[in-house]
Amino acid sequence: MKLIWLTDTHLNFLHKEDRMSFYQKIKETSGNKVVITGDIADAPSISSLLTEMAKAINIPIYFVLGNHDYYHGSVDLVRQEMIALTEQEPLLHWLPIAGVQHLGHETILLGQDTWADGRYGDYANSLVSLNDSRMIADLFQSKILGKYALLDKMQELADKDANHLKVNLINAIKNQTLKKIIIALHVPPFPEASLYEGKMSNDDFLPFFTSKATGDVLLQISKENRDIEFLVLCGHTHSKAYWAPRNNLIVKVGAADYGKPEIQETISI
Repeated sequence: MKLIWLTDTHLNFLHKEDRMSFYQKIKETSGNKVVITGDIADAPSISSLLTEMAKAINIPIYFVLGNHDYYHGSVDLVRQEMIALTEQEPLLHWLPIAGVQHLGHETILLGQDTWADGRYGDYANSLVSLNDSRMIADLFQSKILGKYALLDKMQELADKDANHLKVNLINAIKNQTLKKIIIALHVPPFPEASLYEGKMSNDDFLPFFTSKATGDVLLQISKENRDIEFLVLCGHTHSKAYWAPRNNLIVKVGAADYGKPEIQETISI
């Protein structure tokens, strides 16, 4: 079993011939399944581009959404669309709905979108303003009410996804014997995994590029299950990173460049 990991592909930035060239590279990798850790496209195009990819490579695609996937849309409407897509397209699986995926050799895959939650760095004094608060309806509406209304919405979204991840992990571990869990996320869960030009993001940017709520869940579950290896795959920062906060917990973040999607890694199961 070979799992092909992609992240931050931003397919909506590519002409069709370039997308087809990228799909061909995926096919030539000869993997059995694909996992994508968010920022696939944007809200108006994500369903059509995922369907296009599935038809081109003809292997199962398991994915979570990133912040860009909600651009020009709202959280609820995009998620309803992903539920419908998962039900209609046999090769496409939005992991928050598709649930635990068995990969063999006592290994499973699960995933959650996740959101930056403003709990690392210095949100109060940061002058950073990402496009998220202009391009995602829910965050834009909160930002109108002020900086701290936006923070409340960020944390609401982050905490809900972190809690869903926690419940799914607990249920998966409780019901079976496992050696390895691969977890697909979008936002890095620790500052040490949120890099820019090889260095940890500073206090201005960390509030928007980490999810402490998710990291707390991972630390707790990995501590309580020392015999299971947890491999966390992320995107969002566009900078490659590796961080192992525990012996059985490894976090990898993929590198990315707009208009130049890459295969991050092929993971053998």
